[in-house]
Amino acid sequence: MISFTQYRTLTRLGLCVSLLVSVSACSFMPSAGPHASLILDKSENTIPVVDVTEQSAALMQSQQQAAYEAELQRVLTSINVPARDIIVVTPGDVISVALWSQSADVNTSLATAPHPQEMGNYAVGFDGSVNLPYIGHINVRGMTPARIEAVIAKRFESVGLFPEAVASVRVIENKSQNIVIMGAVNAPNVLNWSEGGIDLDEAVAKAGGFKIFDPSRQGSDLSVNNVLLLRKGQRYNIPLDTALSYQVPLHPGDRVVLQHEPVVRALCVGGGWKSPTTVSFDKQPTLAEVLSGAGDLNIQTAQGRSIFVFKHDKRVIYRVNFDQPDGVAAAQKFPIDDRDLVYVPVTRSVTLQQVVSMIMSVGYPATMGAAIK
Repeated sequence: MISFTQYRTLTRLGLCVSLLVSVSACSFMPSAGPHASLILDKSENTIPVVDVTEQSAALMQSQQQAAYEAELQRVLTSINVPARDIIVVTPGDVISVALWSQSADVNTSLATAPHPQEMGNYAVGFDGSVNLPYIGHINVRGMTPARIEAVIAKRFESVGLFPEAVASVRVIENKSQNIVIMGAVNAPNVLNWSEGGIDLDEAVAKAGGFKIFDPSRQGSDLSVNNVLLLRKGQRYNIPLDTALSYQVPLHPGDRVVLQHEPVVRALCVGGGWKSPTTVSFDKQPTLAEVLSGAGDLNIQTAQGRSIFVFKHDKRVIYRVNFDQPDGVAAAQKFPIDDRDLVYVPVTRSVTLQQVVSMIMSVGYPATMGAAIK
């Protein structure tokens, strides 16, 4: 017969053996994703796995750069069209009216030099008309400033108040054709359309230039890197350095937003990371830059032999062996796209440590109890 204490000890040791058997399948162990062996096992994984070499990474990098430059050129071609719009007045606009006339000096009876008589600013009503002193309502909808000048001068001549009058009209606010520049600029501005045109860099300058953020202040390290151009329902993203390097002509009605827009957001998951994280980059990073830029890589648990990249737009998994020199060189060239997932699996030794800890937590009290008895 065995004592109750011996029976309890044997029961706990039996439980330890059961744990060892169960661990072989790892079905109940805490998991942060599949081990590298499962990803590489074709019977378990149906997604193709491609081993990345320095040569293949360099080829992908050059292809990505060529695609980026082609897309940028397409955008520049689409927007780099000179605007030839003339100024027309529409409801909601504000115009300034002045009359030029010439009169004789009362003392010498000689004609004096022409001089303007400012009549003030007038808003164009919803019906397209302005109400001027002495001559009443005049319809100006859809007219150019030159056409409005002729109509006003003729009306004043018809009432006999200003013989041979010459009208001068300036558009103070041109709501239907104005250009709005906002976002990370020092002085957001609304610019009236000019028939002489205005370039993007000139508009940025008139808005006080882009903001220079202070990296010492929390949240201010998001420097401006992108210009969003909204034109006739279309959105165009232009890198800031490109926008300031090229003469990009603006069009009436354009909306310009200076902003910080990450080019790539890399998703970093797996047991090899301290915690899942998303890392943003202002330009396309390499795998090495993601691994170093995330700052959450756990060197104690990460498996360097197999670092996997899941492309968001391809049913393929790329594997980089970071334990080999060729793998390190490949990581320095392998391009990471927006929403790509960088998966760093946990090393097998971590699982073994977990198993040992669990066995010790169960077996150690049993053996200690037996020793005491």
